[in-house]
Formats: sequence, structure tokens, C-alpha cells
Amino acid sequence: MYSMKCQICGHPASRNEDGWLFLDWRKRYDSPTWPERSLTGMPPLCETHARLSIAECPHLRNTEFVVLRVRTPRLWGYSGTPYKLTGDGWTVDERDALLPFGDPSLRAVLATRLYRELRNVTVVGGSLAG
Repeated sequence: MYSMKCQICGHPASRNEDGWLFLDWRKRYDSPTWPERSLTGMPPLCETHARLSIAECPHLRNTEFVVLRVRTPRLWGYSGTPYKLTGDGWTVDERDALLPFGDPSLRAVLATRLYRELRNVTVVGGSLAG
């Protein structure tokens, strides 16, 4: 995610004049402007693996998704397991936290996923044409 590599093969993700290639679906924490300014923990894709993902991914079969080109995929924050130091030692929260960079709570989170905010989004549609 940090290096903008394809999440499947690890080679450079597809990028053209409209931006980087992402797949996205609406999530409970997305802004009303979705897909503009949506948060994603899913790295971009190369065109070959975007097509393969659309054809083979069980999650995508059961979800309404869009194919996007994103000019500004801005690093946003992390999700992970939050810990809290108490008088009896460290405790773990059962729910993952999703926190932006700069949030003081991040100091006690074991991060598992990096997130980007998708800005300057062009919806390509249900295919990779265009």
C-alpha cells in the first residue's frame, strides 16, 4: 500500500492520466461523498489483476463495487488492535480501531493495515475500459 504496488503481484500498480487503479465498495465509515474521499485499506492493482479480482474474488461477487482511477491516493492512517495500559497491565480491545495519522491513540495500536483516502476520483465503472 505504501509503495503503490499491485496487491496481487507486487509489481507497479496501473497508473494513467486519470490516476491509480483501485477497486472500492461502500463501507460504514465512508463519507457521503463516496467514492470521493473514501478510505481504503486495499492497495491498488495492475490491470491484469484487477480483471482477475473482478472475475474471481468471492467478496466482490457479493458486494456492489466500483472500478476507480484515483489521482490523489493520500496516506490517511492505520487500523489495528488498540491496547490500553491499566493498573493491572495492558488490556486489549476486542474491536479494531481505525485512526488517522496524528491521533494520540495510535501510540497504543498494533497496526495491521495502512489506509489511504481516495481523492480526485474518476469512476471507471464495472469494466476497465477507458
